[in-house]
Amino acid sequence: MHIYGNIKKVYRQALEFYASRLFTPQLSTYIGVHVRFRKFATEFHGHVLVEDYNAAGVPRSFTIELNRGDSEKETLITLAHELVHCYQYAMKQLNEEMSVWQGKKVNADEISYEEQPWEIEAETVGIILYECFIAA
Repeated sequence: MHIYGNIKKVYRQALEFYASRLFTPQLSTYIGVHVRFRKFATEFHGHVLVEDYNAAGVPRSFTIELNRGDSEKETLITLAHELVHCYQYAMKQLNEEMSVWQGKKVNADEISYEEQPWEIEAETVGIILYECFIAA
């Protein structure tokens, strides 16, 4: 995976670790992630933006924006969570409009954030990735 942005060594190591657990080695060579820190107005930890696609129209380049005011632990957890979303987009499990999840149409406006299946997966897998990274 190609990582862009001026980030601390521990965040780069975490992203590489998380990516090695999420992406196949072959797919990882085509994934690019730019990490950017921002100060969010609300208690928002981060989000991911799709930046570019491969020739087949599948997302391959992403920007992960993180809350600059978060602790290192919260940032590591958020990086894992947002990289899971990158995986979901790259594997075509989730579309950018959040209207298709694993091939089924959904209306994200009718599902609370906590109950959105892509958020449940990102939260669960993200915590597991973080715990494995810390234990390694």
